[in-house]
Amino acid sequence: MRAAAVLAGLVVFTLAGAGAASADAPVTWDEGQSRSTLDTLIFFGGGTLALIVFLTLFSLVTMRRHYVPPTPPPSTDLEVAPDSSPAHH
Repeated sequence: MRAAAVLAGLVVFTLAGAGAASADAPVTWDEGQSRSTLDTLIFFGGGTLALIVFLTLFSLVTMRRHYVPPTPPPSTDLEVAPDSSPAHH
């Protein structure tokens, strides 16, 4: 019963929102200034590019502090104790 109420609420909310979104613009609005293609590219692309550059620099600065150098290859030499007996680990 609760699922049906939630589903009905979502349907009503979606239809109400779609009705308001599809309304015509008022006639009294001015046309406004048109944007050039370059302005549009800078508006949409500039913010995206700035975000990419910021995240890249932030990740480089953050990961630099967590650098772990590669481990050397394992040695095949046997460790010898000071009294020349084999070392047990």
